[in-house]
Amino acid sequence: QMWRRLSDNAGNYYCKLAEPDREEFRKLVKSLLHDGQITVEFEKANGETRAMICTLSEEKGAKYVVNENKYASGDGTSEKRINNDVCAVWDCTQMAWRSFRWDRLKKVEYSLG
Repeated sequence: QMWRRLSDNAGNYYCKLAEPDREEFRKLVKSLLHDGQITVEFEKANGETRAMICTLSEEKGAKYVVNENKYASGDGTSEKRINNDVCAVWDCTQMAWRSFRWDRLKKVEYSLG
């Protein structure tokens, strides 16, 4: 049902969700990313639409750990700051880490099997 709602409201679906539903949606998409390659279509900051084949699966090419959003705590250690606004992914075409904003996501395509 979630995918049907996304296709009916492309670009606006995520923004209309309450935070618990946003978290569920992010988990679902990240699960697909960990399982293999998917195509996401999103609006870039400059207004252009981009389609990107991406993954979070090491078997499919994501071989590096994302070490972003770090900050130093008061005791000198480094902790990861979670940013729920963006999703860092391995771009399978560019062979580099890229990210997209969840609120600019227009389409998610994946294949079963």
